[in-house]
Amino acid sequence: MWNRKKRPEVGRQHASLGIGALVQVVDAQTGGEHWRDAIGSDDVVGVIVAPGGNQLVGYPGVGEPLSWTVAFDEPVYTKDGRGPFERATVLSRQLVPVEPE
Repeated sequence: MWNRKKRPEVGRQHASLGIGALVQVVDAQTGGEHWRDAIGSDDVVGVIVAPGGNQLVGYPGVGEPLSWTVAFDEPVYTKDGRGPFERATVLSRQLVPVEPE
C-alpha cells in the first residue's frame, strides 16, 4: 500500500537495545567516544536508562534512536582521560547487548 518498500535488514543487530538493556560499549570505526573503565580496561558495561538526546522514540517500526543514555556501575573515563562519568550518551552502533550472568 502506498508503494511502501520493506526496510532492509542491514543494521538490525541492535534490535534488542532499549531501556533496561545491559550493554557493552565498544569502539566505533567512525564517530563516538572511546571508553575505558577506572583500571584501564576496554570492557565498559552499563545499562540503558533513556534515549540519548532529543529524539522521537516510541513509534514501532519507525527507525531507532541514534544514541542511548547509558548508566555505568562504576565511573568510566574516555581514553583521552576525561571523566569520571556515571552516565553518558553513547551511539547505538557502539552498544552490544550482553547477557546477564
